[in-house]
Amino acid sequence: MKSCFLLFFLTVATLLQAQYSHISDRRFFEPNELIGYDFKPGAMEIRDELEQRLGPGEYSFGITFSNLFVKGEGIKGVYNINNMMPEEYGFKLMLMNARDARLQGHLKVILNKYSMVEALIFKRSPDDKEIIFYQLPLTKEKKGEEKSYFTDRGETIVEHRDSIWGLEIHPFHIIHESEKVQQRLQMADSTYITFTEEVTIVEKEIKKKNKKGKQGEEVNQEEIIPAMESDSAVAVAPEVKVKITKEYFVTVCSYVKNADGAREKRSKKYPIKRVTEKEDGSARMHEERFLWEFINDKKERVNLYLNGDRTISTMEVGDKKYLMRGF
Repeated sequence: MKSCFLLFFLTVATLLQAQYSHISDRRFFEPNELIGYDFKPGAMEIRDELEQRLGPGEYSFGITFSNLFVKGEGIKGVYNINNMMPEEYGFKLMLMNARDARLQGHLKVILNKYSMVEALIFKRSPDDKEIIFYQLPLTKEKKGEEKSYFTDRGETIVEHRDSIWGLEIHPFHIIHESEKVQQRLQMADSTYITFTEEVTIVEKEIKKKNKKGKQGEEVNQEEIIPAMESDSAVAVAPEVKVKITKEYFVTVCSYVKNADGAREKRSKKYPIKRVTEKEDGSARMHEERFLWEFINDKKERVNLYLNGDRTISTMEVGDKKYLMRGF
């Protein structure tokens, strides 16, 4: 199980290595929220020695429950995490090199006032100097593009369960809960979730037997064309019976990149039988107060969390947790 988890973590990191992580990508309020995250800074500094811009993925820091995976010249390695603790500046991870117990150091995670990571300060051992790695801010252009594409937390209101059908949301972040790996989505991933109502109308003709009647005699039958000649057959228009069927689905769509680099669209459709609501009365207006459970035959987890103002916050589908932009 551990080897499968490591393989998945490294696969996700490889697919994203040509990208930077940015200050506004995620907010962190507790040390355990770092688990599964892969930081890819854009610049580094050693006090009084070095200031250097970094290429995308040139250095990275991937955090798991027990290890820190570091990529980069001079510091590459796997470090055991002995402790993760909150500090005034953010969080501090106490480290020990998995292959050399003499290399004991730390990783300081520096947060701004919005609980976003602005910098990482890495110290490999007591004899090494601290290296400061800076997260990049999003450009103004990129920020505008992403704001118009991704669904923000607190942006979309769904006042009641019937009003969810017809909506489409674009999450910003995925937590792969089975592997404890976090993935920041890009617009090119084209990941979205739809809530659809599909209506099927079937018309079936019900044929009626012809009735005979004399000229001028009223025939007690709906949709009858009056006879023009005595003792002639009276034509009966067919009665149409209409059957309307409504089906409800939650569908998750995304483009994934295969090993050969080709992009493939994948989607999974969940037929929904009913929607139930639970409420956490202690939650505040901008906290997750309502839980909508989308019940399906296979009993797969499909949950939607709403804030106190009934705006969309989080979606759970199977073993994946989809966060809207703003977490």
